[in-house]
Formats: sequence, C-alpha cells, structure tokens
Amino acid sequence: MSAEAEKRKLEQIRLSLEMVGCDWWAEADGEATRLMVRDPADGLPRPIATFAADSPAPFINFIVAAAGAGALTLDLLDRCRRAYLELAGNQPKPKHYAAECAMKCKNDQAFRQYLIERHALPDATDFERIKTRIHTILQIQSLTELDSDEAAARRWKGLRGDFEEWRRGR
Repeated sequence: MSAEAEKRKLEQIRLSLEMVGCDWWAEADGEATRLMVRDPADGLPRPIATFAADSPAPFINFIVAAAGAGALTLDLLDRCRRAYLELAGNQPKPKHYAAECAMKCKNDQAFRQYLIERHALPDATDFERIKTRIHTILQIQSLTELDSDEAAARRWKGLRGDFEEWRRGR
C-alpha cells in the first residue's frame, strides 16, 4: 500500500471511530448477548450486533475492546509522529564546510582572486597550491577538520565572511 493510500485509510479509520465512538459493552438478557454502543450523536445506547449463543467470552471481550484498542493505536501513532517531528526538527543539520571550501577553491575564480589579494597567494592556477594556502590560513591539516572541529569551522566561516565582504566591496 502506498503512503498516500495508508494516509487515506488512517483518516477513514479516524472518521469511523469518531462517528461510532469508543463506549462499547456487551449486554446479555438471557436470550442473547448483544454488542452495545453509546451513540456519540445523541448519547443513547444502541444494539449493533448479536453474538452467537456459543461465542466464547474471549471473543466477545475482544470485540468489545476493539474500539478502545483502535483509539489507543491511533493515539500512539499520533504521539510517535509528534515525537519524531520534534526530534527531527531539533537535530542540527550536518554542515559540509569541507566540501564547500573545496568547491570554492576549485571553481570560484573570485575566491581565488581574493586569496591572491588578501592572503598573499602567488599563483591560483593549481588546486593543490590553493588548498595548501587554505590549510595555512585556517591552521588545519586537512579540509575534513572543517566538519569535525568547531574552531576550524569558525575560522572557515570567518574567512568566508571576509571573502563575501571583499566581493561586495569590489
């Protein structure tokens, strides 16, 4: 079943449960045992089914408890969904500063010019030379430190901010 079909089915179950309610009980009068439901619309008890005379008690109890079990299941699903959304919303998105830095060094001609003018990079034609200069400027051994070391990430963000200011001032 597709996610959309599952969503529609859950909405149908919710609507049905809302219309029928959860106040169910079995009532015996000596002749028959009936499944009774309090109608949510008017609050009156309604007989909705008659159990066979030889129905075992566990089967009757299961049917009587079905509405409550459905309501509990829906409530648990709702709570799980809210908890998941809360956790997902509070998780910091991983930063990919190493990839961002590498892309700027490889593809951004303005960034290369900035390194020449502001950070004494003599030649910006070789990626390895640019990367080596970045390592020196940011005081790192590897670009991966930008993703794992908060201080290195702060230095990268500072350099990136300085670059943006330099670019606006040109």
